[in-house]
Amino acid sequence: MAAKVKFDRGAWWVFTHYQGKRKKKRVGPTKANKREAEEIARKINGALALGTFRTGVEESKPLPCDAELQRWHTTYAITMKPTYQALTSGLIRNHLIPHFGSKDLREICDADLLDYIRTKMAAGLTPKTIRNGLSVLRRVLVLLERDGLVNRNPASNIGELIRRVGRASAKEVTEVQYWTREEVSQLLETARQHEPRFAPLLVALFSTGIRRGEALGLQWSDIDFDRSRISIRRSITNAGLSTPKSGSGRIVGMTAGLAEELFDLLTSRRREQLSKGWPEIPSWLFCSETGSPPDPSNVERAWRRVRRRAQKLGVRPLKLHCARHTWATFALHAGRNIRWVADQLGHADPALTLRVYAHAMRNEETDLSFAEFGDPKRPYTAPRNETELEEVANYLKSMARREGLEPPTLRFEA
Repeated sequence: MAAKVKFDRGAWWVFTHYQGKRKKKRVGPTKANKREAEEIARKINGALALGTFRTGVEESKPLPCDAELQRWHTTYAITMKPTYQALTSGLIRNHLIPHFGSKDLREICDADLLDYIRTKMAAGLTPKTIRNGLSVLRRVLVLLERDGLVNRNPASNIGELIRRVGRASAKEVTEVQYWTREEVSQLLETARQHEPRFAPLLVALFSTGIRRGEALGLQWSDIDFDRSRISIRRSITNAGLSTPKSGSGRIVGMTAGLAEELFDLLTSRRREQLSKGWPEIPSWLFCSETGSPPDPSNVERAWRRVRRRAQKLGVRPLKLHCARHTWATFALHAGRNIRWVADQLGHADPALTLRVYAHAMRNEETDLSFAEFGDPKRPYTAPRNETELEEVANYLKSMARREGLEPPTLRFEA
Protein backbone atom coordinates (compact mmCIF):
# COMPACT_ATOMS: atom_id res chain seq x y z
CA MET A 1 0.00 0.00 0.00
CA ALA A 2 1.61 3.23 -1.19
CA ALA A 3 1.13 6.32 -3.33
CA LYS A 4 3.38 7.03 -6.32
CA VAL A 5 3.75 9.89 -8.77
CA LYS A 6 3.93 9.08 -12.48
CA PHE A 7 3.88 11.03 -15.74
CA ASP A 8 1.29 9.48 -18.04
CA ARG A 9 -0.66 10.73 -21.09
CA GLY A 10 0.83 14.20 -20.92
CA ALA A 11 0.20 14.88 -17.22
CA TRP A 12 1.35 14.04 -13.70
CA TRP A 13 -0.78 11.52 -11.81
CA VAL A 14 -0.94 10.20 -8.25
CA PHE A 15 -1.54 6.43 -8.15
CA THR A 16 -2.65 4.98 -4.81
CA HIS A 17 -2.87 1.25 -4.03
CA TYR A 18 -5.12 0.53 -1.06
CA GLN A 19 -6.89 -2.68 -0.01
CA GLY A 20 -6.28 -4.37 -3.35
CA LYS A 21 -7.66 -1.46 -5.37
CA ARG A 22 -5.95 1.28 -7.32
CA LYS A 23 -7.10 4.88 -7.30
CA LYS A 24 -5.61 7.54 -9.57
CA LYS A 25 -5.85 11.31 -9.64
CA ARG A 26 -4.75 13.61 -12.44
CA VAL A 27 -2.91 16.72 -11.23
CA GLY A 28 -1.56 18.49 -14.35
CA PRO A 29 1.24 18.70 -16.95
CA THR A 30 3.55 21.39 -15.50
CA LYS A 31 6.50 21.22 -13.09
CA ALA A 32 4.39 22.94 -10.47
CA ASN A 33 1.81 20.17 -10.89
CA LYS A 34 4.59 17.63 -10.34
CA ARG A 35 5.49 19.24 -7.02
CA GLU A 36 1.81 19.31 -6.10
CA ALA A 37 1.45 15.61 -6.97
CA GLU A 38 4.50 14.76 -4.87
CA GLU A 39 3.00 16.65 -1.93
CA ILE A 40 -0.31 14.77 -2.33
CA ALA A 41 1.55 11.44 -2.45
CA ARG A 42 3.54 12.37 0.68
CA LYS A 43 0.34 13.12 2.63
CA ILE A 44 -1.32 9.90 1.43
CA ASN A 45 1.69 7.80 2.45
CA GLY A 46 1.69 9.49 5.85
CA ALA A 47 -2.02 8.72 6.29
CA LEU A 48 -1.42 5.12 5.24
CA ALA A 49 1.35 4.77 7.80
CA LEU A 50 -0.88 6.17 10.57
CA GLY A 51 -3.91 4.13 9.44
CA THR A 52 -6.04 7.22 8.93
CA PHE A 53 -6.29 7.07 5.15
CA ARG A 54 -9.73 7.01 3.55
CA THR A 55 -10.44 6.45 -0.12
CA GLY A 56 -12.62 9.52 -0.28
CA VAL A 57 -15.44 7.75 -2.09
CA GLU A 58 -17.82 8.40 0.78
CA GLU A 59 -16.93 12.09 0.97
CA SER A 60 -16.81 12.76 -2.78
CA LYS A 61 -19.85 14.26 -4.44
CA PRO A 62 -22.01 11.94 -6.58
CA LEU A 63 -21.80 11.85 -10.38
CA PRO A 64 -25.42 11.58 -11.57
CA CYS A 65 -25.61 10.43 -15.16
CA ASP A 66 -28.20 12.96 -16.33
CA ALA A 67 -26.38 15.97 -14.86
CA GLU A 68 -22.96 14.89 -16.16
CA LEU A 69 -24.29 14.24 -19.67
CA GLN A 70 -25.93 17.66 -19.84
CA ARG A 71 -22.84 19.36 -18.39
CA TRP A 72 -20.64 17.66 -20.99
CA HIS A 73 -22.89 18.72 -23.86
CA THR A 74 -23.06 22.33 -22.64
CA THR A 75 -19.29 22.53 -22.14
CA TYR A 76 -18.16 20.90 -25.38
CA ALA A 77 -20.94 22.04 -27.72
CA ILE A 78 -18.64 24.75 -29.07
CA THR A 79 -16.28 22.04 -30.39
CA MET A 80 -19.03 20.16 -32.27
CA LYS A 81 -20.38 20.61 -35.76
CA PRO A 82 -24.06 21.63 -35.83
CA THR A 83 -25.18 18.21 -37.06
CA TYR A 84 -23.24 16.36 -34.34
CA GLN A 85 -24.43 18.82 -31.72
CA ALA A 86 -28.05 18.14 -32.65
CA LEU A 87 -27.42 14.37 -32.81
CA THR A 88 -25.85 14.15 -29.35
CA SER A 89 -28.51 16.40 -27.83
CA GLY A 90 -31.25 14.10 -29.12
CA LEU A 91 -29.45 10.97 -27.92
CA ILE A 92 -29.00 12.39 -24.43
CA ARG A 93 -32.54 13.73 -24.14
CA ASN A 94 -34.44 10.83 -25.75
CA HIS A 95 -32.40 7.73 -24.87
CA LEU A 96 -29.59 8.04 -22.33
CA ILE A 97 -31.29 10.11 -19.62
CA PRO A 98 -34.63 8.21 -19.78
CA HIS A 99 -32.75 4.92 -19.34
CA PHE A 100 -29.96 5.72 -16.84
CA GLY A 101 -31.65 8.63 -15.05
CA SER A 102 -29.60 10.00 -12.14
CA LYS A 103 -27.64 6.82 -11.51
CA ASP A 104 -24.10 7.46 -10.30
CA LEU A 105 -21.64 6.97 -13.15
CA ARG A 106 -19.27 5.14 -10.76
CA GLU A 107 -21.86 2.38 -10.39
CA ILE A 108 -22.40 1.73 -14.12
CA CYS A 109 -21.01 -1.65 -15.17
CA ASP A 110 -21.05 -3.95 -18.20
CA ALA A 111 -24.42 -5.40 -17.17
CA ASP A 112 -25.98 -1.92 -17.29
CA LEU A 113 -24.65 -1.34 -20.80
CA LEU A 114 -25.97 -4.70 -21.99
CA ASP A 115 -29.34 -3.89 -20.45
CA TYR A 116 -29.39 -0.59 -22.37
CA ILE A 117 -28.58 -2.44 -25.61
CA ARG A 118 -31.26 -5.06 -24.95
CA THR A 119 -33.90 -2.43 -24.13
CA LYS A 120 -33.18 -0.30 -27.18
CA MET A 121 -33.08 -3.27 -29.55
CA ALA A 122 -36.47 -4.34 -28.23
CA ALA A 123 -37.71 -0.79 -28.93
CA GLY A 124 -36.65 -1.16 -32.58
CA LEU A 125 -33.52 1.03 -32.59
CA THR A 126 -30.78 0.17 -35.07
CA PRO A 127 -27.33 -0.95 -33.83
CA LYS A 128 -25.87 2.29 -35.21
CA THR A 129 -28.20 4.45 -33.09
CA ILE A 130 -27.45 2.35 -30.01
CA ARG A 131 -23.71 2.65 -30.61
CA ASN A 132 -23.96 6.41 -31.08
CA GLY A 133 -25.74 6.78 -27.76
CA LEU A 134 -23.21 4.71 -25.85
CA SER A 135 -20.39 6.57 -27.61
CA VAL A 136 -21.63 9.76 -25.96
CA LEU A 137 -21.60 8.02 -22.57
CA ARG A 138 -18.08 6.77 -23.30
CA ARG A 139 -16.83 10.30 -24.04
CA VAL A 140 -18.17 11.53 -20.71
CA LEU A 141 -16.57 8.63 -18.82
CA VAL A 142 -13.23 9.19 -20.58
CA LEU A 143 -13.08 12.74 -19.27
CA LEU A 144 -14.09 11.67 -15.76
CA GLU A 145 -11.46 8.93 -15.79
CA ARG A 146 -8.87 11.45 -16.95
CA ASP A 147 -9.69 13.66 -13.98
CA GLY A 148 -9.51 10.71 -11.60
CA LEU A 149 -13.20 10.81 -10.67
CA VAL A 150 -13.92 7.27 -11.89
CA ASN A 151 -11.60 4.29 -11.68
CA ARG A 152 -12.54 2.59 -14.95
CA ASN A 153 -14.54 3.26 -18.07
CA PRO A 154 -16.93 0.32 -18.71
CA ALA A 155 -17.85 1.76 -22.14
CA SER A 156 -14.26 1.85 -23.45
CA ASN A 157 -14.84 -1.18 -25.70
CA ILE A 158 -18.43 -0.48 -26.67
CA GLY A 159 -17.79 -0.83 -30.42
CA GLU A 160 -16.75 -4.47 -30.12
CA LEU A 161 -19.63 -5.15 -27.72
CA ILE A 162 -22.16 -3.78 -30.22
CA ARG A 163 -20.64 -5.84 -33.05
CA ARG A 164 -20.89 -9.02 -31.00
CA VAL A 165 -24.51 -8.33 -30.09
CA GLY A 166 -25.26 -7.52 -33.73
CA ARG A 167 -23.69 -10.75 -34.97
CA ALA A 168 -25.62 -12.77 -32.40
CA SER A 169 -28.98 -11.23 -33.34
CA ALA A 170 -28.48 -10.92 -37.11
CA LYS A 171 -30.36 -13.29 -39.39
CA GLU A 172 -28.18 -12.65 -42.43
CA VAL A 173 -24.97 -10.87 -43.40
CA THR A 174 -25.68 -7.36 -44.69
CA GLU A 175 -23.73 -5.72 -47.49
CA VAL A 176 -23.52 -2.19 -48.83
CA GLN A 177 -26.24 -1.62 -51.41
CA TYR A 178 -25.44 -0.13 -54.80
CA TRP A 179 -27.11 0.24 -58.20
CA THR A 180 -26.14 -1.60 -61.36
CA ARG A 181 -25.04 0.31 -64.46
CA GLU A 182 -28.43 -0.26 -66.06
CA GLU A 183 -30.18 1.17 -63.00
CA VAL A 184 -27.86 4.20 -62.97
CA SER A 185 -28.64 4.88 -66.63
CA GLN A 186 -32.37 4.64 -65.92
CA LEU A 187 -32.11 7.01 -62.94
CA LEU A 188 -30.19 9.61 -64.95
CA GLU A 189 -32.61 9.35 -67.86
CA THR A 190 -35.58 9.79 -65.52
CA ALA A 191 -33.98 12.80 -63.82
CA ARG A 192 -33.17 14.51 -67.14
CA GLN A 193 -36.72 13.98 -68.35
CA HIS A 194 -38.68 14.98 -65.23
CA GLU A 195 -36.26 16.91 -62.95
CA PRO A 196 -33.79 18.71 -65.27
CA ARG A 197 -32.55 21.00 -62.52
CA PHE A 198 -31.74 18.03 -60.27
CA ALA A 199 -30.11 15.89 -63.00
CA PRO A 200 -26.62 17.56 -62.99
CA LEU A 201 -26.35 17.01 -59.24
CA LEU A 202 -27.17 13.33 -59.69
CA VAL A 203 -24.51 13.02 -62.42
CA ALA A 204 -21.94 14.62 -60.09
CA LEU A 205 -22.77 12.18 -57.28
CA PHE A 206 -22.45 9.11 -59.50
CA SER A 207 -19.28 10.40 -61.21
CA THR A 208 -17.28 11.39 -58.11
CA GLY A 209 -18.58 9.47 -55.08
CA ILE A 210 -18.66 12.64 -52.95
CA ARG A 211 -21.26 13.12 -50.25
CA ARG A 212 -24.50 14.94 -51.01
CA GLY A 213 -23.65 17.81 -48.66
CA GLU A 214 -20.24 18.18 -50.31
CA ALA A 215 -21.86 18.33 -53.75
CA LEU A 216 -24.35 20.97 -52.59
CA GLY A 217 -21.44 23.02 -51.22
CA LEU A 218 -19.60 23.18 -54.56
CA GLN A 219 -18.94 26.56 -56.15
CA TRP A 220 -17.69 27.38 -59.64
CA SER A 221 -14.34 28.39 -58.17
CA ASP A 222 -13.89 24.75 -57.03
CA ILE A 223 -14.06 23.40 -60.60
CA ASP A 224 -10.76 23.12 -62.47
CA PHE A 225 -11.67 22.28 -66.07
CA ASP A 226 -8.04 22.49 -67.24
CA ARG A 227 -6.76 19.78 -64.89
CA SER A 228 -10.07 17.86 -64.65
CA ARG A 229 -10.43 17.98 -60.90
CA ILE A 230 -12.76 19.30 -58.22
CA SER A 231 -11.85 20.81 -54.84
CA ILE A 232 -14.01 19.72 -51.89
CA ARG A 233 -13.92 22.56 -49.34
CA ARG A 234 -17.35 22.90 -47.77
CA SER A 235 -20.62 21.08 -47.13
CA ILE A 236 -24.26 22.14 -46.94
CA THR A 237 -26.58 20.12 -44.69
CA ASN A 238 -29.87 20.79 -42.93
CA ALA A 239 -27.83 22.42 -40.15
CA GLY A 240 -26.28 24.93 -42.56
CA LEU A 241 -22.87 25.54 -44.14
CA SER A 242 -19.83 23.81 -42.62
CA THR A 243 -16.62 22.00 -43.52
CA PRO A 244 -16.67 18.46 -44.97
CA LYS A 245 -17.35 15.58 -42.59
CA SER A 246 -13.65 14.74 -42.16
CA GLY A 247 -12.88 18.37 -41.29
CA SER A 248 -10.35 18.72 -44.12
CA GLY A 249 -10.55 19.43 -47.84
CA ARG A 250 -9.50 17.16 -50.69
CA ILE A 251 -9.20 16.95 -54.46
CA VAL A 252 -11.28 14.49 -56.53
CA GLY A 253 -11.01 13.62 -60.18
CA MET A 254 -13.51 14.79 -62.78
CA THR A 255 -14.51 12.53 -65.67
CA ALA A 256 -14.93 13.81 -69.22
CA GLY A 257 -18.67 13.14 -69.03
CA LEU A 258 -19.02 15.17 -65.83
CA ALA A 259 -16.95 18.01 -67.31
CA GLU A 260 -19.31 18.12 -70.31
CA GLU A 261 -22.32 18.12 -67.98
CA LEU A 262 -20.91 21.03 -65.98
CA PHE A 263 -20.08 22.98 -69.16
CA ASP A 264 -23.70 22.66 -70.22
CA LEU A 265 -24.81 23.68 -66.72
CA LEU A 266 -22.60 26.80 -66.88
CA THR A 267 -24.13 27.74 -70.22
CA SER A 268 -27.60 27.29 -68.74
CA ARG A 269 -26.66 29.53 -65.80
CA ARG A 270 -25.52 32.28 -68.17
CA ARG A 271 -28.84 32.18 -70.01
CA GLU A 272 -30.62 32.22 -66.65
CA GLN A 273 -28.58 35.24 -65.59
CA LEU A 274 -29.64 37.20 -68.67
CA SER A 275 -33.30 36.20 -68.42
CA LYS A 276 -33.62 37.00 -64.69
CA GLY A 277 -31.42 40.07 -64.66
CA TRP A 278 -28.86 38.77 -62.16
CA PRO A 279 -25.72 40.94 -61.90
CA GLU A 280 -23.55 37.84 -62.17
CA ILE A 281 -23.74 34.07 -62.33
CA PRO A 282 -24.48 32.58 -58.86
CA SER A 283 -21.37 31.13 -57.27
CA TRP A 284 -23.12 27.88 -56.26
CA LEU A 285 -23.11 25.07 -58.86
CA PHE A 286 -26.50 23.71 -57.87
CA CYS A 287 -28.16 26.95 -56.75
CA SER A 288 -31.88 27.40 -56.28
CA GLU A 289 -34.12 29.07 -58.86
CA THR A 290 -33.47 32.40 -57.15
CA GLY A 291 -29.67 31.97 -57.18
CA SER A 292 -29.40 31.29 -53.44
CA PRO A 293 -27.51 28.32 -51.90
CA PRO A 294 -29.25 24.97 -52.47
CA ASP A 295 -31.74 23.75 -49.89
CA PRO A 296 -31.14 20.11 -48.84
CA SER A 297 -34.87 19.64 -48.19
CA ASN A 298 -35.76 20.64 -51.75
CA VAL A 299 -33.06 18.34 -53.10
CA GLU A 300 -34.47 15.44 -51.08
CA ARG A 301 -37.98 16.09 -52.41
CA ALA A 302 -36.71 16.15 -56.00
CA TRP A 303 -34.83 12.88 -55.41
CA ARG A 304 -37.94 11.18 -54.05
CA ARG A 305 -39.90 12.16 -57.13
CA VAL A 306 -37.19 10.73 -59.38
CA ARG A 307 -36.96 7.56 -57.30
CA ARG A 308 -40.72 6.92 -57.45
CA ARG A 309 -40.76 7.26 -61.23
CA ALA A 310 -37.66 5.07 -61.65
CA GLN A 311 -39.08 2.42 -59.32
CA LYS A 312 -41.98 1.90 -61.71
CA LEU A 313 -39.36 1.11 -64.37
CA GLY A 314 -37.66 -1.56 -62.24
CA VAL A 315 -35.03 0.47 -60.35
CA ARG A 316 -34.59 -0.41 -56.68
CA PRO A 317 -35.67 2.47 -54.36
CA LEU A 318 -32.41 2.95 -52.48
CA LYS A 319 -31.22 6.05 -50.65
CA LEU A 320 -29.45 8.83 -52.51
CA HIS A 321 -26.33 8.11 -50.44
CA CYS A 322 -26.07 4.81 -52.32
CA ALA A 323 -24.73 6.80 -55.28
CA ARG A 324 -21.53 7.06 -53.23
CA HIS A 325 -21.56 3.30 -52.60
CA THR A 326 -22.10 2.71 -56.32
CA TRP A 327 -19.07 4.79 -57.28
CA ALA A 328 -16.82 3.06 -54.73
CA THR A 329 -18.01 -0.40 -55.80
CA PHE A 330 -17.38 0.29 -59.50
CA ALA A 331 -13.95 1.77 -58.70
CA LEU A 332 -12.84 -1.31 -56.77
CA HIS A 333 -14.33 -3.64 -59.37
CA ALA A 334 -12.17 -1.85 -61.94
CA GLY A 335 -9.06 -2.66 -59.88
CA ARG A 336 -8.38 0.81 -58.48
CA ASN A 337 -6.00 1.05 -55.54
CA ILE A 338 -7.69 1.02 -52.13
CA ARG A 339 -5.59 3.98 -50.97
CA TRP A 340 -6.71 6.07 -53.95
CA VAL A 341 -10.37 5.13 -53.45
CA ALA A 342 -10.13 6.10 -49.76
CA ASP A 343 -8.63 9.49 -50.68
CA GLN A 344 -11.37 10.16 -53.22
CA LEU A 345 -14.08 9.25 -50.71
CA GLY A 346 -12.51 11.34 -47.96
CA HIS A 347 -11.80 8.42 -45.60
CA ALA A 348 -8.93 9.15 -43.22
CA ASP A 349 -8.12 5.44 -42.85
CA PRO A 350 -8.14 3.01 -45.83
CA ALA A 351 -9.08 0.27 -43.34
CA LEU A 352 -12.55 1.84 -43.16
CA THR A 353 -12.85 1.72 -46.95
CA LEU A 354 -11.72 -1.90 -46.99
CA ARG A 355 -14.17 -2.88 -44.25
CA VAL A 356 -17.17 -1.17 -45.87
CA TYR A 357 -16.48 -2.19 -49.47
CA ALA A 358 -14.89 -5.62 -48.99
CA HIS A 359 -17.62 -7.08 -51.22
CA ALA A 360 -16.23 -5.13 -54.19
CA MET A 361 -12.66 -6.45 -53.92
CA ARG A 362 -11.58 -8.96 -56.52
CA ASN A 363 -11.56 -12.45 -55.05
CA GLU A 364 -10.83 -14.56 -58.15
CA GLU A 365 -7.57 -14.55 -60.09
CA THR A 366 -6.71 -16.91 -62.93
CA ASP A 367 -3.25 -15.50 -63.66
CA LEU A 368 -0.92 -17.30 -61.22
CA SER A 369 2.29 -16.67 -63.16
CA PHE A 370 3.64 -14.59 -60.27
CA ALA A 371 3.89 -17.82 -58.20
CA GLU A 372 5.55 -19.91 -60.95
CA PHE A 373 9.18 -20.41 -59.93
CA GLY A 374 9.94 -23.55 -61.98
CA ASP A 375 10.72 -23.82 -65.69
CA PRO A 376 7.98 -26.01 -67.21
CA LYS A 377 9.23 -27.87 -70.31
CA ARG A 378 5.79 -28.81 -71.62
CA PRO A 379 2.34 -27.33 -71.33
CA TYR A 380 -0.17 -29.03 -69.06
CA THR A 381 -3.81 -29.11 -69.97
CA ALA A 382 -6.32 -31.00 -67.88
CA PRO A 383 -9.11 -33.02 -69.61
CA ARG A 384 -12.08 -30.75 -70.07
CA ASN A 385 -14.97 -33.23 -69.86
CA GLU A 386 -15.89 -36.88 -69.20
CA THR A 387 -15.44 -37.91 -72.86
CA GLU A 388 -11.82 -36.83 -72.87
CA LEU A 389 -11.24 -38.57 -69.54
CA GLU A 390 -12.56 -41.83 -71.04
CA GLU A 391 -10.36 -41.48 -74.14
CA VAL A 392 -7.26 -40.95 -71.98
CA ALA A 393 -8.11 -44.03 -69.89
CA ASN A 394 -8.55 -46.22 -73.02
CA TYR A 395 -5.27 -45.01 -74.43
CA LEU A 396 -3.44 -45.90 -71.23
CA LYS A 397 -5.03 -49.39 -71.21
CA SER A 398 -3.86 -50.07 -74.76
CA MET A 399 -0.30 -49.24 -73.78
CA ALA A 400 -0.31 -51.65 -70.82
CA ARG A 401 0.95 -55.24 -71.37
CA ARG A 402 -1.73 -57.89 -71.12
CA GLU A 403 0.59 -60.35 -69.36
CA GLY A 404 0.86 -58.11 -66.45
CA LEU A 405 4.48 -59.28 -65.94
CA GLU A 406 7.67 -57.72 -67.21
CA PRO A 407 9.37 -60.00 -69.81
CA PRO A 408 12.89 -61.30 -69.03
CA THR A 409 15.80 -59.16 -70.13
CA LEU A 410 18.03 -60.73 -72.80
CA ARG A 411 21.75 -60.72 -72.16
CA PHE A 412 24.96 -62.00 -73.73
CA GLU A 413 26.81 -64.78 -72.00
CA ALA A 414 30.57 -65.09 -72.08
